[in-house]
Amino acid sequence: MNVTDGPVWLDGRLVDSGDAVVHLMNPSTHYGWGAYEGIRFYPGRSGPLVFRLREHVNRLFTSAQALGMRIPFTGREIVAACAELVERSGLSSGYLRPLVFLRPGVMSVAAQLDQVQVAIGCWEWAGYLPEAGGGIRVRVSGWVRSGPAQLPPSVKSTGGYLNPSLARLEAVRGGDHEAILLNQAGRVAEASAANVFAVVDGTLVTPPAEEGILPGITRDAVLTLADDLGIPTRERPLARIELRTAAEVLLAGTAMEVVAVTRLDGMPVGDERPGPVFGALRSAFDQAVSGRLPAHRDWVTAPADVLEAAPGAP
Repeated sequence: MNVTDGPVWLDGRLVDSGDAVVHLMNPSTHYGWGAYEGIRFYPGRSGPLVFRLREHVNRLFTSAQALGMRIPFTGREIVAACAELVERSGLSSGYLRPLVFLRPGVMSVAAQLDQVQVAIGCWEWAGYLPEAGGGIRVRVSGWVRSGPAQLPPSVKSTGGYLNPSLARLEAVRGGDHEAILLNQAGRVAEASAANVFAVVDGTLVTPPAEEGILPGITRDAVLTLADDLGIPTRERPLARIELRTAAEVLLAGTAMEVVAVTRLDGMPVGDERPGPVFGALRSAFDQAVSGRLPAHRDWVTAPADVLEAAPGAP
């Protein structure tokens, strides 16, 4: 997976990857000022389909606003830019990365937040964990999820991802695939790049936003699909011990999609195989992202339709 081959949308125009550069004295590089999104697109019957494109772009604007950064483009322009990039890439499936960052200028911890640039990259995606079909190994990390008084978890910021990245690095070095972080109260928060679900007494439970999580777009899709399937759901605080005794533990995120946790802290989860709740949700999710679930056809966007509706858009 080479992320540097394809064209990049930079400040309103497509440029070759070699020309998509920033100055080393960029304050975002030094101080972590930035907001971003990860957006997947999948093969459809008539071409690629972008999963929940507008929801991701809306969250990009919300994150930037929370950081005090004003994006110098409209949401419609960013949606059209993503669509054009997918069309130009020639890929049937892949990953989009919109990034909001600061222009080089005065170097200061209190940055010039009105000096904002936007870039969007696009590349082929082999999967976050290509071997995850049979379940993954996860450990509860010693790193604690940053709380609202440190780095707001609801903001998808570049600097904010150092915290969960350290947790995942610890897990991978220890032979596991992923880490789950607890919040400052010692309850379950989220994985390094996904939300956490547990099947407890027949109910699909996930921590609410108040527990210090990013309310994920795929998390929302899983809750909706569970409701469609008649699977009871509940958003409530989730104790660490409940993960140990749950019938199933699932992780869900844009990059990771929906995966089953079959070992936690070296111990089996359930019967150490992906369970029936995971199977039903994963099947519905796969149908949704490929446009084969009529009830949620609005979750996917054909790039050609965007560009046809916005002629001349960047």
